[in-house]
Amino acid sequence: MNRELQEKFFAEFPLLYKHYKANPKMQIDCPDDLFEFIFELSGKIEDFNRRFPKRRVRAMKVSMESGELVFGVHRQVFTVNKLIVATTSQIRSYRRNLKQALLERAKAIGTTALFSSSLLPDWKRLMPDDTDTLRKILSLAEKRAVVPQDHADLANWYKRYLNIDKAREEYNAIL
Repeated sequence: MNRELQEKFFAEFPLLYKHYKANPKMQIDCPDDLFEFIFELSGKIEDFNRRFPKRRVRAMKVSMESGELVFGVHRQVFTVNKLIVATTSQIRSYRRNLKQALLERAKAIGTTALFSSSLLPDWKRLMPDDTDTLRKILSLAEKRAVVPQDHADLANWYKRYLNIDKAREEYNAIL
């Protein structure tokens, strides 16, 4: 999430994001389009913190991992966990619709057109943590690839976005 949006969280919800404000290395690692969902959840948790100061919770990790919201707090409180689960469900539904829209666009685009379209930049902006969607988009393009250059371009996209070379290097380093 961009720094400006994160500053809004720190200003509006000082109790919840106390650790984030004190440590500039901690970031809310979510796409910008999820701002409203997380802002609403943060507001509810901040209200809980104000109403029950002895059971106050602090955010320790807010990120998207493999298409799921990870909202970690330092203390497990049933009410807060219930709020987090409800928001996670809303985000999952929102992203399911977003994923379907991206895949429908991918089905309609030929391989060559994919590289000049905005489909992959849209995926990277909206769902960079969901590599399964990218794999499906690229596999749809692979089915339509005709010339050897299309296959070479697809291989470069796989390597670029899925970090295949980096994973292979790490694997070889372990051996």
